[in-house]
Amino acid sequence: MSEEILENPSILLHLKNVTMQFGGVRALDSVNFQVNKGEICALIGPNGAGKTTVFNVVTGVYEPTGGEILFHGVNLAGWKRHHITKTGIARTFQNVRLFGDMTALENVITGTDVHKKSGFVGALFGSPRSRREERESKKRAQELLDFMGIGHRADFLAKNLPYGEQRRLEIARALGCEPKLLLLDEPAAGFNPAEKVALAKDIKRIRDAGYTVLLIEHDMSLIMGISDRVVVLDFGKIIADDIPSKIQEDPKVIAAYLGSPVNEA
Repeated sequence: MSEEILENPSILLHLKNVTMQFGGVRALDSVNFQVNKGEICALIGPNGAGKTTVFNVVTGVYEPTGGEILFHGVNLAGWKRHHITKTGIARTFQNVRLFGDMTALENVITGTDVHKKSGFVGALFGSPRSRREERESKKRAQELLDFMGIGHRADFLAKNLPYGEQRRLEIARALGCEPKLLLLDEPAAGFNPAEKVALAKDIKRIRDAGYTVLLIEHDMSLIMGISDRVVVLDFGKIIADDIPSKIQEDPKVIAAYLGSPVNEA
């Protein structure tokens, strides 16, 4: 286990010199940053900067070419995706990925399945443990739908929900995995201003409920309003890592991404 993690128990996720090479393209170049327990950390940068690649190496979609991905001091580089989910990391995607022909409740139950112990045979034959876990999963799924403000949609097919509610459903499903770290990939994409205000409140409530949040988002007003810390990527390299008020005045950030101070963007 990393000595630094032992010395800093507040660190939940630590990327150390993470590199991701695709042929001749270096999507991530010795990326170093950390996410602390209980914070909302934003990862920003221009299109193609490597933000989603960070999410993909953390969640096991890609195995990094080099470096370490430490979660609770354990290096996850090379782990299978389902093992990473079980250890406490869940995510949403830029494009909503729901099971359209399943109900909202059933979609969230698929998230809770990751921690079931009864297995296929137990579920097939309806063992006592399987039946108990099924009851608990339904109860937890309904609680999460209520938490995200869409409890009244439990029996609606996911494909029939309005877009904003589909986004909330995807977050509820990710929370069903009982993550210690929740990765949100552009959760405000396609939202109108009122929906963005509601989403900001939701993300703060998620943090206040005990989850740690790492999010990618292009809406700078949203980012600056809810984040405890902002990490900035440009061409696969970290160019800034600070509190929001410092980030919005950083000349490197303004030049690379914002184009103008946030309050003018």
